Amino acid sequence: MNAPLFHIGYHKTATSWFQQVFYPRVRNRRYVPQVKVRSAFLAPHALHFDPAQARHVIGERYEGLICCEENLTGGLHSGGLAGCQSKDMALRIRAAYPDAHIVIFIRDQLEAIASAYVQYVKGGGTHAIDRYLFGGERLGPRAPERDEIPRFRFEHFAYDRLIAHYDTLFGEERVHVYRYEDFRADRRAFLTRYARRHGLDVAIDEIELNIVNPGLGLAALLAMRMANFLTRRAVADKSCLLHVPGWYKISRRAMRRLAASGWSGRPARADEIMPATLIQAIGHRFRESNLRLEERLRRQQSRCREAAEPATIPTPALSTYVLEAR
Repeated sequence: MNAPLFHIGYHKTATSWFQQVFYPRVRNRRYVPQVKVRSAFLAPHALHFDPAQARHVIGERYEGLICCEENLTGGLHSGGLAGCQSKDMALRIRAAYPDAHIVIFIRDQLEAIASAYVQYVKGGGTHAIDRYLFGGERLGPRAPERDEIPRFRFEHFAYDRLIAHYDTLFGEERVHVYRYEDFRADRRAFLTRYARRHGLDVAIDEIELNIVNPGLGLAALLAMRMANFLTRRAVADKSCLLHVPGWYKISRRAMRRLAASGWSGRPARADEIMPATLIQAIGHRFRESNLRLEERLRRQQSRCREAAEPATIPTPALSTYVLEAR
């Protein structure tokens, strides 16, 4: 399989680890640095995108390249600009590399949304989770600032819609969907199957499997929110009481060291970050989407069995919270 491989996300599914640890160690492929992928596909204006220029930025060697960039599924805190960015990135990849294979990692929506909120705080966010999730709804339909600041969108996590879009553009056989939970459960076994399926020459036993972006405990999460009131950076939807130059970098560095040391406690769970009513509402919100996704994954499993490929999705991706809500 020498066609270009585009690993597009989603966010919070170990993409940072794949970018920093896994793909650079693949010996029979050319891993394209993130900065080039962003310059080629994310930077150009929608009406000025040139596929030939994108290929020039990526490099002349067409076959065997690997691109991994989670923002190709759309910005995490902006809902992919109401899906417009998410949809257009697929069209850009198709225009530049029509024979590409697409890799999409998905994650249980409840856990993904909780992790998105933690990432929002790590990025300078100050709002509580209700305000982060429902900030746009507090504004009237004619409020001038309603459309000025991109905000969180639940629709971004209805994975079946974007997967169907890629299926239409590239064909289901070129769109490979994986569950983050399967990777997390047994990373080495998952990677062995993953490398074999995509023809990647990599020494799995020599790879460090530690997390590169650890979570925060509840107390550390609250402390980080308070610290973020002293910087204007970096997320758009936040408050700032007093901007202290350099504080953002200092506080981020301290946060990373605290998380890496383990002193911040175990990472906060979704049911500790969100109230029970919100957890139930999220389960109901994605029920129909996950049912369609489950059917899509069954078809993928069936193709893997027919081709005698290693199946990497032994169980449906349907959220356990959706099952409880039935």
